[in-house]
Amino acid sequence: MMDARKRRHSRTSAALLALVLLLPNAAPAEAQPNLGSLMRQKLDRAQQLFEAVVLARFPAVGRHAGELLRISEESTWMAAPTTAYVQQSGAFQEAARDLGAAAGAGDMEEVATAYMTLVATCVQCHRQLRGAARAELLPGGSRAWERLSAVDLAPRAGGG
Repeated sequence: MMDARKRRHSRTSAALLALVLLLPNAAPAEAQPNLGSLMRQKLDRAQQLFEAVVLARFPAVGRHAGELLRISEESTWMAAPTTAYVQQSGAFQEAARDLGAAAGAGDMEEVATAYMTLVATCVQCHRQLRGAARAELLPGGSRAWERLSAVDLAPRAGGG
């Protein structure tokens, strides 16, 4: 009888310890930006990036490329943890790094090439996830393109 009580107590203690260890790493839901918010930030940065590229403002190009990279590293960014999405996300991050490096070197040709590659990764990812005839199921049964399609990127009233 005492052994059963000790085992039950040990299991309860282990479960509580695991919970306590995991809690500091878990951010409150309101602290984590949702996918729509991240995509809106990404679009805003991409628009600012376009202006900086066209005007050859290399420091701003580097800054905006870094912000896009930071956004893509948010845990919420993983809209669809499928192999294809992970590959597309990796291509986006590589293009953002290349763009930052080209801006740092002040090389307009490389900036233009890296910018076009970055934009192409966005277009390919959205096309692949929204237009897929079949999609890998996410936990909970939702489909990747349904989650992305729910993101509202329509222009906001008042110019933007």
